[in-house]
Amino acid sequence: MTSRADSRPAGRARIRPADRRDVILTAAARSFAEHGFHATRLGAVAEEAGISAPALYKHFSGKYELFAAALIDLAEQLAAAAAAVPTDDDPRRELLAVIRAMAGNALDNRETGNIYRREPRLLQGDDRRRLAELSAGTRERLVALLGRARPVAPERTVRLLVTAALSIVASPVTHRVGLARRAVLDTLCGTVETVVELDLPDPATAADSTGLTPLGRREAVLTESIKLFASRGFHEVTLEEIGAAVDLPPSGVYRHFSSKNAILTAALWRGSERTTAAIADGLANATTPNEALVALAAEYSSLCVSDPEIMAVYLRDMGALDVADRRALRRQQRLNVDEWATWLQRARPDVAPAAARFLVHAALNVATDLTIAYRDLDASTAAVVVAAVLTGD
Repeated sequence: MTSRADSRPAGRARIRPADRRDVILTAAARSFAEHGFHATRLGAVAEEAGISAPALYKHFSGKYELFAAALIDLAEQLAAAAAAVPTDDDPRRELLAVIRAMAGNALDNRETGNIYRREPRLLQGDDRRRLAELSAGTRERLVALLGRARPVAPERTVRLLVTAALSIVASPVTHRVGLARRAVLDTLCGTVETVVELDLPDPATAADSTGLTPLGRREAVLTESIKLFASRGFHEVTLEEIGAAVDLPPSGVYRHFSSKNAILTAALWRGSERTTAAIADGLANATTPNEALVALAAEYSSLCVSDPEIMAVYLRDMGALDVADRRALRRQQRLNVDEWATWLQRARPDVAPAAARFLVHAALNVATDLTIAYRDLDASTAAVVVAAVLTGD
C-alpha cells in the first residue's frame, strides 16, 4: 500500500472535495505522530492540509474523532496490505510474504505510523474494538502460519516470535535512518526469517520478591510517578494523584519537582542513563565483537524486563517533553545506537553502516515491545530474540 502523504497539496493549493478527507487524515496523522494527541492543535492540522478550521469541522467533530479516524485509517491500510497477500501451500513462504507486505506499509507510512504503536490506548468504545479487530486478524493469520510451519513449537513460543517479527518490521517508524527501500526490506525481512526459526529457552522462574520501597521522598515520587504514567499516560495523571501515592499533598511534590513535566523529564533521563550504563556493563563482559552483541542484548533485555514501566513511558510519553529535553534525549539515544551499530559492523563487516543502524533500532524495538506485551517474560528469553536480530544467527 502507498502512503497518502503524497496526496498532500503544495502550499495552499485548492483541494478537490473528494480528496479533502484523505488530505486531512494525512496531515492529522503526521501531527499526532510528531507531537502526540494532547499537543496537536486542530488549527495547525487545518493549516497543513491547506483548508480553514471550519472546513475541517465539516468532516470531523473534534480532535478525538479526527485522531480515531487517522489511527484506524493506518490500521486499515496495514490490514489491507497483509490481506492482499495470497495464500500459499508453503506456510513459511506465505508468512514471509505477509511480513514483507507489512514492512513495505511501514515504510510507506514512516512519518505517521508511530501513532499506531504509541497512542492506541486513547481509543474508546467501538473505535478500540475496531482497532483490536484489525490487529488481531493479521496477527492470528501469522500465528496460524508459523504454527503450521513449526508444528512442535509451543504456542507461547509461536506467539512471542510473531510479536517479535511484527516489532521488527514496524521499527522504521521509530527512527529516521536513511537507506534504500529494497535494502530496508531485505534487511528486516531477512532478520524476521531468522527470528521465527528460533528455539527459545524454558522460561526462568521469576524471583518471588517485589523489593523495597525507596525511603527518600524525591525517589518515591519519581518511582510512583513512573508507575502511574505507564498505567494511565502522562496527561491523565494529576499531581494530586502522584502526591497521594506517596502520602504527600501537591505542595509536598513541588518541594522535589517544579512540575509534572519535570518529573517526566527526570524519569526519562533515568531510563536513558541506565541504557548507557548497560552498554558499558555489556562490553565489560565481552572479548570479541560477536560476544559484545550478545552481551549488549542480555544487558538491555535485563533492563527492560526489570523496569518495563519506564520503557512504556519512554515509548508513549516522550512527546510530552519540552522540545529541548526531547532533542537532548534523542541525541543521547543516537549515541547509544551508534555504539551498538559499531560493534554490529565489527561482528558483521558485510552489513552497511545504515543497515546496521536499522538492525539496532529493530533490536531495541523488539526488547521494548516484548517486555510490554509479555509482563511475565524473563530476561534470558528476551535476550535470545534480541541477540538474533543483531547477530543474524
